[in-house]
Amino acid sequence: MKERLITLLTALAALALVILLLSPRHPDAQKPLSLPTSEDRGADGLKGLFTWLQREGLNVVSFRKRYSDLHKDKTLPERGNVLIASMPASKEIRETEWPALADWLEQGNTLIVLGAVYQHPGWAAAEDCFCDVKELLSRYDWILDSADQQDEPNTPETQTDQTLQSTLNTLQNSLKGALPQDSQLLAQSSHPLLQGVTSLQTQTSADLLKAAWTLTGSEPENLSLRLLSERDSHLTTAWWMNAGTGRIVLLLTPDLFSNQRLGQADNARFIGNLLKQSLAPAGRLLFDDYHFGLSELYDPEHFFKDQRLHQTLWCFGIFWLLYVAGYTSRLAPVRQAGSQLSTRDFIKVTAEFFARRLNQPLLAEALVKHLLADIHARRGMRSEAEVWLWLEQHSRVSNDQITLLKRALAKQRLSLLRLSNTITYIRTVTL
Repeated sequence: MKERLITLLTALAALALVILLLSPRHPDAQKPLSLPTSEDRGADGLKGLFTWLQREGLNVVSFRKRYSDLHKDKTLPERGNVLIASMPASKEIRETEWPALADWLEQGNTLIVLGAVYQHPGWAAAEDCFCDVKELLSRYDWILDSADQQDEPNTPETQTDQTLQSTLNTLQNSLKGALPQDSQLLAQSSHPLLQGVTSLQTQTSADLLKAAWTLTGSEPENLSLRLLSERDSHLTTAWWMNAGTGRIVLLLTPDLFSNQRLGQADNARFIGNLLKQSLAPAGRLLFDDYHFGLSELYDPEHFFKDQRLHQTLWCFGIFWLLYVAGYTSRLAPVRQAGSQLSTRDFIKVTAEFFARRLNQPLLAEALVKHLLADIHARRGMRSEAEVWLWLEQHSRVSNDQITLLKRALAKQRLSLLRLSNTITYIRTVTL
C-alpha cells in the first residue's frame, strides 16, 4: 500500500510538471480578442448572423480557403454567390488572390466588404491604409479616397494663453474623439435594398470621421448607389456598385452585422435586403474565415486552441493515473521463475568443472593423444610412429601445426585455444 501511495504522489507531481511546461503563458490574462468569423461568439464575431441565416434555410458556408480557391471549389455554383469579408484581414492576403477574386466577381457574384474605416475594432490594424480594397476597386475603374477635413482657424480669443482648465478640456476632447461612440446610419434612398430600413446602429470614432471617404468612377458607365450616411457628419458610409457583371457592397463601418449590433435598429433587415437582391436560390453565402485564422489546412495555433485536443489529453492523463495507481505486475511481489535444466546446461557445468580441476599441460596432452588415436583407428595404421609419419607427409598439414602437436605431447605451455583450433582443422582435412 505504501508503494502505491508513493507511486501515485510521484505520478501527480510528474503530471503537474507536464501541465506547467506545456500550458501557454498568459502574463496579462487578457480577454480573448473577438474576431469577425462565423465561429466567434464575442461582440465583434459573426456567429449570430451565421446561425440566424442558417436557420432561415440559406446555404451558408464557412469559407476556409484563399480567394484563389474560389474557382477550384466544385461545391460552389458559378454565379449567384455572396462573400462577406471583413477588412483589413489579420492574415496577409496574397497578391495572387485579388485577381482571382476579381475574376470570381466577373462571373456574377457579390462581395460585401465590412471595412474598418470609421471605426477601428480590436482586430483591425489602425495604420492600415485600405490599399488592398482600393486596388480591387480600381480594377473596375472606381476610385476610393479620403481627404482630411480642415480644422477651424483659431480666433484671437483662443490664441491667448491657455489655462489649466482649458488644457484639461482639450485633453478630454481628444480622448473623447479617439474613443468609439454610438452612431446612427440613415438610409439615403428608397431603393429595394433599403426597403423597410430607416436607420442602423453602429459605432464610429470622431477623429476618424474627420477624414471623409469618397467614391468616384472614372468611366461614365460606372454606376454606384449611396446607401447609408452618418447622421451627424452626413458622410456616406455605404455604397452599392457594379463590378463587371458582379456587385460590390462597400460598408465603412465593420460592426453592422456583428453579434452585438445585429439585433439593433434595422441592421438585420438591411443584410436581409442585401441577400435578397444578390443571393441566387442555389447560391452560397460565404463567410471569409480563412483570413482570420480558420483554415482547412494545418494551423498550429488553431490546433492547440481546439478544445477537443485538451479533452483528449485529459482522458489520457486520467487513464494513465488509473494505470499507475492500480494493481499492476510492476507493483506485485517478485516471483522467481522456475528453471528447467537442459542437456546443454549439464554439458556446460561438466566442462566448467573439468576446466577448473585439470592441469593445462595435461589437458593439451590428452587432446593430442585423442587425435592420434582417432587417426590410428580411422586409417588402420599399425603404430603411433606411423601416424606421425603420415601427418608429416600430408600436404594440407603444415610443419608449424606438427610442431604445436609435439609441444603439447611434451607438456610445454601453450595456448589451448590455438591448439583446439589446430586439432579441429586437422580433423577436418584428414578424417
